[in-house]
Amino acid sequence: KMPISTKLTRALGITHPLIQGGMHYVGYAPLVAAVGNAGAIGCITALTQPSPEALQKEIRACKALSTKPFGVNLTLLPMLQPPNYDAFAQVVEDEMASGQLRMIETAGHFKGLEPFVIRFKAAGAFVIHKCVTIRHAKSAEKVGVDMISMDGFDCAGHPGEADIGNWVLFAKAARELKIPFVASGGCADGKQLAAAIAMGAEGMNMGTRFMATVEAPIHDNIKQALVDGDEHSTTLLMRSMRNTERVYKNQAALKVLEIEKEHPGDFSKIGHIMKGDNYRRAFQETGDVEEGVWSAGTVMGLIDSVVTCQELCDNIVGEAEEVIKGRLANSVALVSDDDEASKAPPKITPHFLLQYTYTDNVLEKRVPHRPGHLKLAGEFKSAGKLVMGGALGDLTGATVIFRSKEDADEFVSQDPYVKNGIVTDYVVKEWSVV
Repeated sequence: KMPISTKLTRALGITHPLIQGGMHYVGYAPLVAAVGNAGAIGCITALTQPSPEALQKEIRACKALSTKPFGVNLTLLPMLQPPNYDAFAQVVEDEMASGQLRMIETAGHFKGLEPFVIRFKAAGAFVIHKCVTIRHAKSAEKVGVDMISMDGFDCAGHPGEADIGNWVLFAKAARELKIPFVASGGCADGKQLAAAIAMGAEGMNMGTRFMATVEAPIHDNIKQALVDGDEHSTTLLMRSMRNTERVYKNQAALKVLEIEKEHPGDFSKIGHIMKGDNYRRAFQETGDVEEGVWSAGTVMGLIDSVVTCQELCDNIVGEAEEVIKGRLANSVALVSDDDEASKAPPKITPHFLLQYTYTDNVLEKRVPHRPGHLKLAGEFKSAGKLVMGGALGDLTGATVIFRSKEDADEFVSQDPYVKNGIVTDYVVKEWSVV
């Protein structure tokens, strides 16, 4: 395998063009160090820490766990009781002296972004600013940031009010920005990384996907909720206040929606549910997925297992390399009327189709066996044995495509759905793709 080299990897001295962005009550030293050791770069979330002194302690804890480069996220947003941003920034500057803390991820613009950019760059930082529109990205470009994290509407947390999806956002960023950018929002796999690079990005920023890793310092129930969820498992809150937040669709979030509908624009009516301590308690103590309002992205639709940071980064980059060197490279060829080879019939690539028939009431019966089934599918996909697949819309069965008949037979022999009677019948047959 060859590393994917981009302006991001070269600027920061990292192996993989992947960023673990700032996340409340997730971006702590153990995760950030694990991401760095995996060849990517992670961010400690400054405002998750209760004080500048606590941030300094967390930064030093990260340095003790890894010698790899890492970053700090500092989000500059107006609050009822704003933190001492200057004091947090001073800690970041002081801790950059060793050279290991290299990247600052900023977001928002409380009392102006420019003074912080000037300070951080003077201390030697590589500054990446998160934006949800091209207009905001150009403003950040003018004040001197080094790179933009273009955050599309798919993202967890605050997607802004413009509702612009990644497909247009990244293409326009490549056209109009003078500085490089990374893709952010809804990112999880290697095909997306290859697509992002093709659209002009220098890498990907991921949040929710890194939550579903072994090293993420959150309750296992939260991780499992991300595996069990899909692209329909989020909702948007505070739209009436023009401070939209994409969160996990749980009972707390649905209650906020109900109250907000009755009292649009009135944060005082929902503050007791939205408060950060509910968020923290669910992640760090109770593991109650219905408690508190917590950020999660539509990328849940692409999360099928909890893996280590090393496995995640290696799988993403490996898949991206296969796409770039295989599918993309093979899609471009010189064709001549005089070239006899061009007139030859197309090469047929055999694959094998596994078709399952499910038992009645599968939605209920599969629940205890679904994690094992999804884990097995993830392992086969990571190993390159499984191409794609999924359940039929009416849940009467499923179709999965494998590279070989042996791979399909091996999957069947290990699948908890087969062993526990969820599958009542199956067939494996050759399926040729031109």
